[in-house]
Amino acid sequence: MQESLGIAYQYAKTTPSGNRKIFFYVCCIIRPMASLAINSEIGTLRRVILHSPGPEIEAMTPDEAEKDLYNDIIPLGAVLGEYLQLKKFLKLVAEVHELLDLLVTCLEDVGDKFEFLSSLTRCFPIQGSMKTLMAMPPKALASALVQGLAAPADSLAKRLDEHSFLSRPLPNAYFMRDSAAVIGDCAVSAATAFDVRMAEALITKFIFTHHPDFTARALLFDGPSERNRYLTIEGGDIIVISPDILALGLSERTTPHAVERLARNAAKTFGRDLTIFAVDLPKSRATIHLDMVFTVIDRDAALVYEPIITGAHRSSIYRIDAGRRGKLAFSEAPSLIEGLKASGWDFKPILCGGGNRIQQQREQWLSGANSFAFAPGKILMYSCNTYTAEALAKEGFAIVSSERFIKAKDSIGAYGRLAVTFDGIELARGGGGARCMTLPVERDPL
Repeated sequence: MQESLGIAYQYAKTTPSGNRKIFFYVCCIIRPMASLAINSEIGTLRRVILHSPGPEIEAMTPDEAEKDLYNDIIPLGAVLGEYLQLKKFLKLVAEVHELLDLLVTCLEDVGDKFEFLSSLTRCFPIQGSMKTLMAMPPKALASALVQGLAAPADSLAKRLDEHSFLSRPLPNAYFMRDSAAVIGDCAVSAATAFDVRMAEALITKFIFTHHPDFTARALLFDGPSERNRYLTIEGGDIIVISPDILALGLSERTTPHAVERLARNAAKTFGRDLTIFAVDLPKSRATIHLDMVFTVIDRDAALVYEPIITGAHRSSIYRIDAGRRGKLAFSEAPSLIEGLKASGWDFKPILCGGGNRIQQQREQWLSGANSFAFAPGKILMYSCNTYTAEALAKEGFAIVSSERFIKAKDSIGAYGRLAVTFDGIELARGGGGARCMTLPVERDPL
């Protein structure tokens, strides 16, 4: 059967797109493809998508940093050194897939390649260069799309600035979480709040709709197609508590209209009632997404930024009960923690920065609450957030450097609750932590 499928695949690659898609559906019946499966934040991680920072980081100048959503420029060498700690550790516990590798696979088909480049004309003035781009090998094209395509030598843009781009570099691409999210076996394609990140959403949408091993059953939100000033949503605002419960941020990057749209679409697609807790976040740089102030770290624990999640002046919480036919009912909850408890999830809040108000602010700014669970009670976090680590240690988490596991000096299985730390001073300056940099696509059920 394997041999027959291989021959059929080679044939399908030469046929029109419609026939090729029929082939993949047939394959699903004969031999199920690797499926998307995210039904919690903490189920044991099986597959995750990353993007290792590259030359696109060094293309950013101080004058362009703010436009690219950075507070400052960051050095590639230092950033990559820190990032490799994250990547090497994740390879110990799960399948790690690089964004560019997946994009290359999707670009190998000529019809799909043209379809994708046509979609990119919404972001970049590449219409006049389509012939040149179509002629580029998939690997070279994928790299150029992330690292930036130089403006043609005979263009006005090039005359005005010899370093001008036809398509801008994507320095935010390593924050994989923002451009998409997986809920169950479906995907959310982000409708990014800022134009500079639209191309990232188009890339992840292309993968979730064209890659044979990462095809979503449905798009719960087609961000690139639906995006407008009232409809924006990003993956950092989407937290999957359980198959039936989501927490969503109402942030500077996710609008109430988008939350309602996602709630209706998800309930209809899954054919069951869903509960959504919408958190009305401050519209500020420090709280761009919900996962900057709240992440689930165990079956009964969450890492939280106290002023917004549990403090006296905490954010307002709106409960949305979405019926399977799309009807929405609204109510309010005293807090996110109490709302989730009433729904059967009793999370003890562990405070980012500990109990000290100043350290809470400092470490939240350094993505101290933005942890990433790779199994129940086992998380990844920046080593610089020492007060957060102390708070975790008081709740039974062992604090261990990623290097110990990478160098085989320690065993993950030897620990119960575990916080694995890695360097991230330069990474944190980019505006995100371990959760921001990871896009999980498959976890075990709890």
